[in-house]
Order: sequence, then C-alpha cells, then structure tokens
Amino acid sequence: MKLKFNKGAVILKAITLNYGAVPELTAKKTQEMVDKLLPEKDDFNFSKYDMQEIAIQTIIEDAMTIPFLSDYKVIVVKNSFIFTGDKTKTTVEHHIEALVDFIERFEGPNFVIFEVNNEKLDERKKIVKLIKKQHDVNKIEAMDEAALKQWIKKSLNEQFKDIKQDALDELIQLTGADYKLITSELEKLLLYIGDEPIIVLSHIKAIVSRSLEQNVFLLTDYITTNRKKEAVTLLHDLIHMKEEPIKLLALISGQYRLFYQAKILNQKGFSEAQIAKTLKTHPYRVKLAIRKTGRMDLGDILSTMEKCTAADYQLKSSYMDKVLILELFILSI
Repeated sequence: MKLKFNKGAVILKAITLNYGAVPELTAKKTQEMVDKLLPEKDDFNFSKYDMQEIAIQTIIEDAMTIPFLSDYKVIVVKNSFIFTGDKTKTTVEHHIEALVDFIERFEGPNFVIFEVNNEKLDERKKIVKLIKKQHDVNKIEAMDEAALKQWIKKSLNEQFKDIKQDALDELIQLTGADYKLITSELEKLLLYIGDEPIIVLSHIKAIVSRSLEQNVFLLTDYITTNRKKEAVTLLHDLIHMKEEPIKLLALISGQYRLFYQAKILNQKGFSEAQIAKTLKTHPYRVKLAIRKTGRMDLGDILSTMEKCTAADYQLKSSYMDKVLILELFILSI
C-alpha cells in the first residue's frame, strides 16, 4: 500500500529496508526519511529499536498499534541483521515466521524502516524475497571521491562556509575518504575557524590527523620506494600511538593484497568503479592502489605478500620482540 503526503510528492510504502556497507550513510538515509515523515518532532509517534536487543515480536506489536493523535507513526529498526547471512551473537530470540507474516500482510498506516549495516542481503531468505517484492529496498552506496567532495562543499555552504580546493584534496587524502572521519573532522574544523568564512590548507594541516589507513598506506609507500628509514620511523610513531604490531602487519598485508588484486583486474580492463565493486572496497582505496602499482611488478608484490605471511607467523609464534620482528620485515623487503 502506498501513502501520499501533503508536503511534497513523497510516496513511501509501509515498510522500507535501507542497507549498505557504510553505517553512517545508511543511518543518514533513514534520518532523511524520518524527517520527511515527521517534519516536526513527535516523541509519541516515533520509536527506535535495535534488533540485537529487542525481539521482532515487540517491534511488530508497536507497528500494529494505533498512532496517538496522528495519521501514522514511524518505527526505525537498527541492526536488522536478520535480513543478512551474518551469524550475529544475541540473546534475543526472533520469531522469523512472525516477521514473514508481518512483511506479507502489513499495509500501514504506520511506517517501519529497517536498517541493515551490510553490503549484501541474503537473497535466499524468504523475508528478503518478500520485502523486495512488496516493499521498498534501498541500497546505500559508499560515496566516491567526487561525491564526497560535492557533499563536503554542500554541507559547508549550508553553514555559509567554503573550502579551498587544495584544502579539500588534503582533507580527502588524510581521512582516506572515510565518511565518518570526514564528518568528525569537519566538526572540529568549523569550531577551529570560528567566524572565518573559508577553510584553507593551513587549517587542515593544523587540525586534521592522518587516519590509520592512510598511515599504513604511507608506510607501504615508504617500503615500496625503498625509504626504509622513514618506514621504520613511521612504524615507531604508530607503535607509540598504541597500535598493535599484529594489527599493523595485518593492515600492511591487506594493502599489498589490494595492490595485487587491483593490478590484476586493472590489467584485465576493469574500471576503478568495477574493481571497487568486485573487491568490495572503497573506490578511493582502489584509485590509490592503481596509481601506486602502475610500475610495480606482480611478482614483487606477491613476494612481499609471502614475507607478510612469514612475519605474521613469527609474530604469533616467536618470543622475539614484536617491534623488532616488524623492523626486520621492513628491512628485508
């Protein structure tokens, strides 16, 4: 059943499922829908549940309850893992058949919005087939670099601020094009510049910290360009920042794995967007990987991956100092 609203041409079905790999973007889509449905704050007719904490039977019961002095109410269900193949640990017992019946029969007047923090739904499940057939399902894609830059400028313009192009490029680079990090850093930047109308490069350098992912990319860059001294110095900086050696090696291994896979797919003629979709990774990471591996030999990348495996075994089985193992690993490449 579709309902039409007086304010604008908003047409929504009684149940909507929003899903995507970036939780913040999925939540943002849900909030936009809630704001359209309830333009004025209405605590009596808005409920939010977490499926890891509340049984679906309770949520269904609320959805079937008559709204209070309103045409409808809105129910948001976060962490709706039940639509995925994930084995999520929870003490809550969900009655799947009750959910199947609800999806099949529910026609309002209330609105239910399920949020799924996953890139994929389990298409084999009856509830997924039903909700896709009878209701609205929205996949929220991660923003690529261009979309992120556009969103940043738009967000700043709404607050009568702007950002210089070199500052924008630096912000993207330091945050690794991570939406959550960018949101956090923008809040700090706005507080830092105060009444100043434009964010410039010096503001970015003064306030924005390099993300762990970008530090690891820089570390691999030092390694691949034979700048061993800089690599070891950065390694010690990360250790000083309380990063665990095993975690750092895992991130380095992941970076080289991305180098290897991206280069192979690029050689096969895949576009950056196709590679990102195939590898289920952020387009910005793919862009950096392709740029980095342009002159790298596949054999050398594979050799480094094998050294990563050997160093990982040493870290987990040897009594040697773990930082020393990582230093020797860097110097051996």
